[in-house]
Amino acid sequence: MKIFSIENPVFKAISRIGDMFILSFLWLIASLPIFTVGAATTAAYDSAFKIIRARDTNVFRDFVTSFKSNFKQATALFLIMLPIGAVIAADLYYWAHTEGELAFVMNALSLGIAALYLVTLLFVFPVQAIFENPVKKTLKTAFLMALNNWSTSLLLLAVSVGISYLCYVFPIVGYAFLIVGSGLFTMIFAVRFLVIFRKYNADLAPDRPEECDIEPIEKPKSKGTVKIKASRKNRIIK
Repeated sequence: MKIFSIENPVFKAISRIGDMFILSFLWLIASLPIFTVGAATTAAYDSAFKIIRARDTNVFRDFVTSFKSNFKQATALFLIMLPIGAVIAADLYYWAHTEGELAFVMNALSLGIAALYLVTLLFVFPVQAIFENPVKKTLKTAFLMALNNWSTSLLLLAVSVGISYLCYVFPIVGYAFLIVGSGLFTMIFAVRFLVIFRKYNADLAPDRPEECDIEPIEKPKSKGTVKIKASRKNRIIK
């Protein structure tokens, strides 16, 4: 192995760390208007998927291109999910501060609804990044994928809640997350999402498996719960 070769593990590790910094910075800047969070998150996942699949990528170019192409629909998805989340949060707050047996039952029910909402939210923007569908179909697909892959959904939900709690309790963690953490966890989560998405489209395998340095990438199952129609992106149809 040549010490100064770009294939050197040290250089590859430095390259990945650099990608995470760039991805975090781009996501933060693109999210500043707030209503663009959906488009920024979709672009971040789209860029992460390309990196993981070992393509010849330019993170900045890929992010900007994806942000522009997904802006309208990803923003619509965000503006749909935001008020739903606000209503669920208000419901949780109300029942958590109410006493009685009914309050206990309703609080448990609200927690269940919140969990379903959060796992759908985790899936919806990665789904938007990979699959091309109308808004309604994207929401439905994200919800069904989250349910059909409940073990991964619970794992990602637990990690997300844990990170959010640490950021809330320790502000320094929140600052660190904004600087590099968002890119890091986008890359980590993207690996799990690719494993799931390959169940529906085998073409999402690494372009160059021997150079794909993030594992695991599983083989797709012979049957999926939805069919795929190839297009500019991958369109899920029923």
